Amino acid sequence: MINLKGVENFNSFFYFYRMDKILYILIVVGLFSCKSNSIAQEKEAEKTKPKVEKPKFSDLQNNTIDPNTVHLIAVIQGVTKNISICEKSFKTATTVKVKQIINSGSGITNMISPGQEITFGFMNSPANDFDTLKQRMPKDKEVSFKIRENLCPDMSKTVYEVIGFKTKD
Repeated sequence: MINLKGVENFNSFFYFYRMDKILYILIVVGLFSCKSNSIAQEKEAEKTKPKVEKPKFSDLQNNTIDPNTVHLIAVIQGVTKNISICEKSFKTATTVKVKQIINSGSGITNMISPGQEITFGFMNSPANDFDTLKQRMPKDKEVSFKIRENLCPDMSKTVYEVIGFKTKD
């Protein structure tokens, strides 16, 4: 008599072994099909994605300002000669009413606000010719200033020095 019990075990083993192989093949095929779809979707997204331009050096240069510096527009209230602001003497100074702050650098201790009335001291050449400066800056004229903030020796107040200015014609 032939023992068929061993043949049955062999056939069932072979059958399960073959099923496992088929199952593995199906899983691998499924993974590859999912991956190829995601790659296609990524490529499609790259095509529709807008390109962002990097800022150019000239763009950055216009927006940056030195520390302790403020660029503003103000209305002239008056121009004075030989004045001392915060124990520092200036040959020429101007009192202004701030109209608009355009830009400010880092490190400003006492920030200027629109509507504020302040006296600025002139550091360089326009200060030497008081009469010419007074003609260029009549009362109620709108002027664009670039000023630098410095602290007074006692550190309680601030003095503003004009680095440059441009009159609005």
